[in-house]
Amino acid sequence: MTDLPRGLLAIFAHPDDESFSIGGTLALAAEHGARVRVLCATNGDEGGEGADGDHAMDPEIRLSELRAACLALGIEAPVFLGYSDSGMEGWGPKPGSLALADPEEAIGRIVAEIQVFRPSVVITFDPGGIYGHPDHMTISALASEAFRRAAAEPGGPLALYHTAIRRSFVPEMGRLMAEAAQASGETEGAPTREPSADDLAQQRKFVELARPDEDFTTHVDVRAMVGRKIAALAAHASQTRGMGVEGGSPEMGDRMLGDEWFIRVAPPPAAGEPIETMVEPI
Repeated sequence: MTDLPRGLLAIFAHPDDESFSIGGTLALAAEHGARVRVLCATNGDEGGEGADGDHAMDPEIRLSELRAACLALGIEAPVFLGYSDSGMEGWGPKPGSLALADPEEAIGRIVAEIQVFRPSVVITFDPGGIYGHPDHMTISALASEAFRRAAAEPGGPLALYHTAIRRSFVPEMGRLMAEAAQASGETEGAPTREPSADDLAQQRKFVELARPDEDFTTHVDVRAMVGRKIAALAAHASQTRGMGVEGGSPEMGDRMLGDEWFIRVAPPPAAGEPIETMVEPI
């Protein structure tokens, strides 16, 4: 039937969320002929690291980086909702930020984008937002509700997936990131920096909010797309500088970036259903 929805819409909070979380799946879906688009809620303008604790940065830097990342992944140009970045918990969101947005207005805008794009699959963060970032948790709730409303209408999306971190992978993830930074030489000669309070809080949240392995319904092997994923991460230079995303061997890249895991929220999995090997039906 030609009127069935088709394609994948990834709904995230900030420029770079898509590449860190599911860049390989986006690239792989596009490689298989699906239309793939990112809907980004904020402009990421609190993504800076000022010496005096000022995190403000030029939003156009972040928007340009996301456009470049989507090009590297081989997917369509992104769509922006235009909210300001709310910053981390305790920073105090400013007017115009996603945290202060009217939920009904924001859900309505997301529903409208779903209706225009008509994807079969929607992907967003799980309720914990990977590490508890206020915007991650907000967009999870907004996008999931928008999916439910759009799915209830004729021609609406067919499946909703959440991306999260598997609890068993958290220790390995830390080791691999440190290994990649060291292999790239980005840490050589750099001054030693003690982890900030935000760094430590984020590390704790990764552990607390990682999901049990048995929650996951879907595994996508994206090793064939690791090169594109690394290029997309490198495009987000304001956020990935010093992380060693382009360092290390191909084997290290496969270990760190070659697997992406999802929880299918709708339709819910049946008891005993085997692990999916691709988000379906794109």
